[in-house]
Amino acid sequence: MKLIYVMDPQCGWCYGNSKNIQKVYEAYKGEVEFDFLVGGMWIGDQAPKGGEETNNFIKQHSPPMEEKTGALVSTEFYELSKDESYIFSSFEPALAITWVKKNAPEKLLDFISELQRAQFYFGQRYDDFKTYLTILQNLEIDTKSFMDGWGSDEDQNDTIAEINQARHLANGFPSLLIDKGDGEAEELAAGYFDGDEMVDKIYGYTV
Repeated sequence: MKLIYVMDPQCGWCYGNSKNIQKVYEAYKGEVEFDFLVGGMWIGDQAPKGGEETNNFIKQHSPPMEEKTGALVSTEFYELSKDESYIFSSFEPALAITWVKKNAPEKLLDFISELQRAQFYFGQRYDDFKTYLTILQNLEIDTKSFMDGWGSDEDQNDTIAEINQARHLANGFPSLLIDKGDGEAEELAAGYFDGDEMVDKIYGYTV
């Protein structure tokens, strides 16, 4: 049996759902396989740049997420959303997630959580290499190997393939699916979910 979590580093609701997927992971990591997929919410020309329109979008959608999840969006992030030099691209952070998945898979979920916190809570940029290096250092992941392998053709191709797979599986971000071994993924949640309730729901599949 495998649990498939589909998220996107630019997705505010995925940021808000971090503690809940962590609860699920901690409850079942010893007995259930986990697969974390990047969704590719904002890729290429679809990725908005900072400015008044993006800032208004974030001011509209962030408060309901904060109220529902308890996750905080900082003043620094709102300021970042006004910065016309910043493009809210999913691809660069997705590439970093791909690299960590291959090279430090046991720390992948922590990396994803800290990566989103870096932007939404601290207002740090995904187009700044220091954002990634700081998180890697804090998680004791080899930064030299990361720098040497950053953006390889293999990782880019794997990231694109993963995005295509995620878009095929998920109706939105975040999504949690379960594959009971028959090759068919059943949707457990599309959007934010309660971690304790989800732990109980998954238990019904394991007994």
